[in-house]
Amino acid sequence: MAGSGAWQLWLAVFLMPLNWSIESYKWYVLVNKFQKLSFVKSFEAVLSGLSLAMNTPNRIGEYGGRVLYLQPEFRYRGVALTILCSVSQLFVTLVVGFFSLLILKPQLQSVHFSGTALTDILLNVFLYAVLAMAVVTGLFYFRLQWLVKVMKWIPFVKEKFSFAFVPEHLKGKTMVKILFYSFLRFMVFAAQYVLLWKALNAGIDAWQGFWCIALVFLIMAIVPSFAIAEIGIRGKVALSIAGLFSVNSLAILAGTVGIWLLNLVLPALTGSLFLLTVKIFKER
Repeated sequence: MAGSGAWQLWLAVFLMPLNWSIESYKWYVLVNKFQKLSFVKSFEAVLSGLSLAMNTPNRIGEYGGRVLYLQPEFRYRGVALTILCSVSQLFVTLVVGFFSLLILKPQLQSVHFSGTALTDILLNVFLYAVLAMAVVTGLFYFRLQWLVKVMKWIPFVKEKFSFAFVPEHLKGKTMVKILFYSFLRFMVFAAQYVLLWKALNAGIDAWQGFWCIALVFLIMAIVPSFAIAEIGIRGKVALSIAGLFSVNSLAILAGTVGIWLLNLVLPALTGSLFLLTVKIFKER
């Protein structure tokens, strides 16, 4: 692509490794509390997890991919930390999504999902539901040890969750750091969308694009889906929301598909190569 939009396209492309490097650094910080793992291996583990996640509901396969790089005795702990990473990202998505709902609320009343208009009552219900989910998720993230203590009282899961002492020993400073990097990753992801829409002349201002994407992220976080099939849902949601500010539906859809290929499919394919390497190494 040449012309004035070329730099925006290439910047969106170059932000892809930064996006996954931030997620890898989160994993690196958490895992090194109990097992030494280089940043490069952490990066491989994250992409391997993404590769397995593509064909599983709500990306639950991600846990299996990441823990392959851990020693067997630490793999249950790895599952706990993977959950922690996911919850931190979800919390950021819910909080920013809540503000996007507040800001876009006047325009959203003209949006229809599956033939249903978003009336003021429905929007208020959704708004308070998101706020409630954000509060619960925040409590879960910062008070994960409460859940751990409850699990220790359940006989048939007590041994399975013996790894759960890990969150209890994570300091508040570390938890805040992980949350900060989750927010930074959110901003990078949103910037990629805005840049690609700009490059494709979608006609959406940067601030409009950011809040539209924040709302798309929110809905995608709530709606259960397979990563490999979510492009259809994401495209429909993006068209409904970003379409409030642009009539260029083709550019909106093309940008959405482009980011899906760039941020999910390409890294997942790379992760599958890492998985193959791990399997060959273990067989030998």
